Amino acid sequence: MRRKTSVILIREWEQQMSGSGCCGRLEGDFAVCSEGRVFAERRAVMERMGPVYRTLRERFGDSVEVQVIDPRNFSLLLLLIRDFRAFHVGIGTAVRTLLRLPKQAVVVNGRLVDRSQEPDAERVAAVVKRATMGSTEPIRA
Repeated sequence: MRRKTSVILIREWEQQMSGSGCCGRLEGDFAVCSEGRVFAERRAVMERMGPVYRTLRERFGDSVEVQVIDPRNFSLLLLLIRDFRAFHVGIGTAVRTLLRLPKQAVVVNGRLVDRSQEPDAERVAAVVKRATMGSTEPIRA
């Protein structure tokens, strides 16, 4: 049985995800067009997860396991299945979580907490606090 609360922050990575050389980088370091950096809008979306990560680290330190993972990474599925089993998530909730996952989301103990483009760090921290205190109250997305 798991002892630590598990938080999975799902967001795109800024690292290269294609085999196309410098043009495939999401951060656009090497690709600049007349309007500015390429993929600047993707970088802005990725950076919105930063306050959530910093808030969790400041308030909970190492007592909470925080994973940041790209939605295209297969290990995301493995982490979710691990948490579904460890935190006794029902099959219906697990399937709903899998079907509702967008490119950016926050999952706490196998349950979808936030799926917005701009996650609310305070709301996520409150859910994590309840989860670390052993609350059996269901997590609502």
